[in-house]
Amino acid sequence: MSHPTPDTRSARKLVWASDEVIGRIAQQVQPEVSLPRRTVLAATTAFVFTWPPAFIVFAATTIAAPSVTDDASLGTAALWALQFAILIAIGAAVTTLGRGAAKLDTAGSDMPTGGILRRVVTHVLLTCLSACLVLAPQGLSVSQIALLTVVLLVVLHLLPVIVARLLQRLRRHRQASLSDPVP
Repeated sequence: MSHPTPDTRSARKLVWASDEVIGRIAQQVQPEVSLPRRTVLAATTAFVFTWPPAFIVFAATTIAAPSVTDDASLGTAALWALQFAILIAIGAAVTTLGRGAAKLDTAGSDMPTGGILRRVVTHVLLTCLSACLVLAPQGLSVSQIALLTVVLLVVLHLLPVIVARLLQRLRRHRQASLSDPVP
């Protein structure tokens, strides 16, 4: 029994699907994540990406400049980092809930400059507030808290941006060198 073969000489033209059709297909393939799940995911991600750098900041400061942390132990530094990361995770969860039914951004590509600036300011303020809430009850002075907060801001906000820019520049340079013809 032979199977019929499709006509390869068909003069059909390729038809592109509309954005609505593509959206419906994407929804079936990759359903939207529920708000509670996004909230838990945001809080967990914030905690995981905050605790290790915060611990490194507090531990390095404790070792390098013990006067800044009032000679705190490494265990105390770990506890501070844990408390700080929990506050950041709570802030991430509240922010996600506050956005409500807004869809997740795809790497911030469609976000206007005002939205990006608002998020940066929100994250900086959340970092400062969390650092103050953790460090003030420890009896640290305002200057000690300010110094540790500035270091946290640099490590948590500025360094990732610098590293991302350098990696992006390296990738562009590598792509340019691959696309250049070799003489």
